[in-house]
Amino acid sequence: MDKMIVESQSVSYKQITDKQSQRVLSYGDTIMSVENLFKKGGVGAPHKHTDHEQVSYITKGSFEIILGDEKKILKQGDSFYAGKNMLHGVTALEEGSVIIDIFTPIRQDFLS
Repeated sequence: MDKMIVESQSVSYKQITDKQSQRVLSYGDTIMSVENLFKKGGVGAPHKHTDHEQVSYITKGSFEIILGDEKKILKQGDSFYAGKNMLHGVTALEEGSVIIDIFTPIRQDFLS
């Protein structure tokens, strides 16, 4: 795939939990962007990816993040990288907090 243009109004959110929804924004053969919208207190439970690298960028609000054995508060404009097998997770500290996740390779499970 050489190009993909995605207009936000054409992509709907999928409800993940009562406090998290997400939508795939765009993707190619080896990279993908995903927007995650959280209500205050929403949790992306700590987990690891065996096959994926992830960069996450906070576009709105703030989160307590777990990255390996470190906990830190990140806010709008901050980001983190979680390599393969790196424990990571988030908890939204504000209503309407948003993280953009970039994955390589793409998450096939998000496309179904």
